[in-house]
Amino acid sequence: MKDMTKGSPLRIILSFAIPMILSGMLQQCYNIADSIIAGQYAGVNALAAVGVSNPITSLFVSLGSGAGMGCSVVISQLFGAKEMKKLKTSIYTAVLSFVVLSLILMLVGQGFADPLTHLMNTPEEIYGDALSYLRIYMWGLPFLFLYNIANAVFNALGDSKKPLYFLMFSTVFNIVLDIFFVAVLHWGVRGVAWATFIAQGLASALAISVLLFKVRRLEEKVSYFDKKLLAGMSRVGIPTMLQMSIVSIGNLFVQALVNTYGADFIAGYSAALKISGFFTVVIATMGTAVATFTAQNIGAGQMERPGQGLRAGMLMNFVYCTAAVILVFVCGRQLIGLFVDETASAEVYRAGAGYLRVVVSSSFFFVILNNTCAVSRGAGYMIAFTSTTLVDLVIRVVSAYALSGILGSSSVYWSVGIGWLVGAVMGAYFYRSGKWKQVKLLKE
Repeated sequence: MKDMTKGSPLRIILSFAIPMILSGMLQQCYNIADSIIAGQYAGVNALAAVGVSNPITSLFVSLGSGAGMGCSVVISQLFGAKEMKKLKTSIYTAVLSFVVLSLILMLVGQGFADPLTHLMNTPEEIYGDALSYLRIYMWGLPFLFLYNIANAVFNALGDSKKPLYFLMFSTVFNIVLDIFFVAVLHWGVRGVAWATFIAQGLASALAISVLLFKVRRLEEKVSYFDKKLLAGMSRVGIPTMLQMSIVSIGNLFVQALVNTYGADFIAGYSAALKISGFFTVVIATMGTAVATFTAQNIGAGQMERPGQGLRAGMLMNFVYCTAAVILVFVCGRQLIGLFVDETASAEVYRAGAGYLRVVVSSSFFFVILNNTCAVSRGAGYMIAFTSTTLVDLVIRVVSAYALSGILGSSSVYWSVGIGWLVGAVMGAYFYRSGKWKQVKLLKE
């Protein structure tokens, strides 16, 4: 367990964030590997079937991540306040609640897998594969949620290294199973789904086992469920789940616009999206570190330290963003070239490099938005966090369509910068208002 209430905020946040940043980048590799193996060994239709399923699976991932954030904030505040009895109860409450929620969503997912696949206008030639992938994925939802809650609790306690170790195991094992099931046994899309199911299942079992062993070492005798603690987690978790779900849906509208500009633009955009994911995951992860730092220090009653943590997080992010901007302007075309061969059209490179240059240059706004919202989230001031994120999303979708008649396809990436700019102004306003300091997340 890492106590963030003492010592240099910059040094504490950096040491805490590095393992999570590595985890985020490893997760990006995890997703790319599935697609590469499906496309290389099972064909284009298999790759398309996995791709068609992504928006639906992303929705469930968002629900799990949002619920995990709610648990993380409450547990961080209790840890900062050194209320170890409530801390132990809150962890048990979170795990039990996640089991129930995941089982409900698993049944809902199984029931709606077929209608959702049909609703997305999935082509007939990949319909069966897409549906098979979804059904297998839905059976694995309890593993996904248990893995999320274990990671959320470890992060809340200041231990960001264990989630990295579990993810490293899961990623390597998943790739090995992918190759075996798809390349050797020729199971196609089902092989990719079963590889994820098994790897994620083992990783979640390990993570939960280590977590519960760690919790049992706390000597306090406690109950396994507390309604008040669950209510505190829900005050953060439910708005975050809704916000992240709406973001997933909003991204579908942007993708629909992207699809109107032809295959070459889609290819360049998709490549740039994967590359930018490696850049933005660093900024987003730093926000998670700032949120945990904020929650622990508020729990400890040290109200001056969240501001110090915010400044430290933004300073590190600004230095990082400067280096990223230089890289994409100098090597943008070469980065896109990692995803396509030399026969690709100039439009692929133009679209991809253009997206990278505009979006990465705009990431300074994302730094302000993400870090100020992190303070609000760590304090449990969910009105600021939710409204800022949703306004960013709405501005992005609306401006992409509204400016398409003027800017053409480039409206897709300029809209990202516009959304981040508006979100940054809102985030800064909510932080400067100081209302986050007045939130009482845990009711007596």
